[in-house]
Amino acid sequence: MNSESNFSSKTDWQKRIGLGVLTLGVALTAMLVLKKIPQPKVAAETPQVKTEAKQTTSPASLPKSLQTSNMPSTNSDYSSRVVAYVYDNTPITREELGEYLIARYGTERLDLLCNKKIIDNECRKVGIEVTAAEVENSLSEDLKGLNVDRKTFVDKVLKNYRKNLYEWKEDVIRPKLMLSKLVRSRVKVTDEDIKKAFDAYYGEKVECRIVMYEKGFERAVLSDYPRLRDSEEEFHKAAKNQKSSSLAATAGKIRPIARNTTGNDELEKAAFALQPNEVSPVIGTPEGLIIVKCDKRIPADTTINLESVREKITAEIIEKKIAAEIPVAFAEMRKRANPKLILQGTNQMDDLTKTIAPLIKEVDDALKAVSGGK
Repeated sequence: MNSESNFSSKTDWQKRIGLGVLTLGVALTAMLVLKKIPQPKVAAETPQVKTEAKQTTSPASLPKSLQTSNMPSTNSDYSSRVVAYVYDNTPITREELGEYLIARYGTERLDLLCNKKIIDNECRKVGIEVTAAEVENSLSEDLKGLNVDRKTFVDKVLKNYRKNLYEWKEDVIRPKLMLSKLVRSRVKVTDEDIKKAFDAYYGEKVECRIVMYEKGFERAVLSDYPRLRDSEEEFHKAAKNQKSSSLAATAGKIRPIARNTTGNDELEKAAFALQPNEVSPVIGTPEGLIIVKCDKRIPADTTINLESVREKITAEIIEKKIAAEIPVAFAEMRKRANPKLILQGTNQMDDLTKTIAPLIKEVDDALKAVSGGK
């Protein structure tokens, strides 16, 4: 955990559905898949386009498992379809544009295009389709959840990363919706799930501050602990000067901790064992070593009845479970598809998450900037 936002992102039942879904869509689909470019209307007297024969890879040079007698026909108009003119009558063809883009971006995008093809094929086999209306509705819901209007999203997020709304809809939202429909049957919600979610939303919470030490600083935290435990002044000083800039900016204050929300049972147990002004023992987490100080106990909201919110909670649990199931299902799909990337310079991914992690961070940071860091 390097910041308050990172810490709170583990809050399974408190995260906004919108951002979780939006980030997941990026993780599983192509960002810049080559788009079909519409052909301009060409008058009858348009000069005939002379094309040079392109050097192609002979089927005999392919692996035996890829050779086929049913090769696509080469008699299409791909090489003669005009997409632009220079000097009034010198054409630029669709083929020229395609080869130009492939030479520069092909090896980067091929694997992502394969992913999109895999998703399309798997959904087609079971009759799953996603309509334009569904894509539009999903976008509206995402923006509503993020509290960002469409113009701001396009101008300050997509444009900043040289993406347009068409790419976002077709290369992010549509595959995400297809995958969601595909894995829906694998998701089940139990009474225990609903009870835990209800407790997370409306149960007791602990308002607290934390001081976090990075891994490898065990000696430092053990040396500092007695002072932090026994002195509010020392705890506040340490919280204000800890290495995490976002935690330091709030003097260690984080969102109230609820049960079943952090993903760390030891942390929750320690927090709920505290009374105001008490300090926890040192707690180990995947992000580092943490010391928690309780400022206040927030009682459960007894005005809300479980049955009155069951439907809403169930819907949110389903969304959460679908989001968790999509990477598992996609890994299975990709294994079945067994893509073989032949284009020179392409490296087959062994870890999709590692490949798109930087883009996830870019979009996440941009959205935070738009929403004022919240």
